[in-house]
Amino acid sequence: MRHLLPDHISRHVRQSLTLLFLPLLLATAPAGAASFDDLAGRYAIGDQSSVTFSISGTLVPTVHGSFHSFSGDFRLNPEHVERSSVTFSVASSSITTGIAPLDSLLRSSVVFDAVDHPDIRFASTAVRRTSETTAEVDGLLELKGQTLAEHFTVTLTGHGDKRPEFHVIGRVARSAFGMNIGRPVYSDDVVFNLDVQGRHVRAAG
Repeated sequence: MRHLLPDHISRHVRQSLTLLFLPLLLATAPAGAASFDDLAGRYAIGDQSSVTFSISGTLVPTVHGSFHSFSGDFRLNPEHVERSSVTFSVASSSITTGIAPLDSLLRSSVVFDAVDHPDIRFASTAVRRTSETTAEVDGLLELKGQTLAEHFTVTLTGHGDKRPEFHVIGRVARSAFGMNIGRPVYSDDVVFNLDVQGRHVRAAG
């Protein structure tokens, strides 16, 4: 490491000063990775969150899209992780891919059926912490009139001022919910990516 002391100071003195100030430098170094430990409480899903998805294709472009209307909350209990929970709701009519005809198809009865099933809901049934910054979440996904067990992986990406941020990823087999259009040219798996920012509501109760 390049030293910051003047060249006229001897090597011996330079080494002595380095050993003297090293503990102070380490004490003032930036903190390490974020952790769930200081985040106990209840949080609402913040406005800066996003819900996106993708469906890969064979010899056709991958479909990318997002949902613009959603809400939910989550409770974090680092001491008893199994007591943590999350609920999430997405308005199926808020789907957009940037391609108007495709958006209309996705909102129609052959895919999300937004008229008869306006909400996509998820409620956790089990939470397991896998590291300082990761967890696995199982839950029930209600989509197009069916409710099935699904699995998501959660990574804590940062926090500050009681506003934790998470990246959530999961794969959902669309055929299980009666969405078979486009198969097998388009994959059965829909990959969901969520960037979630929490807004603190109150301490855990």
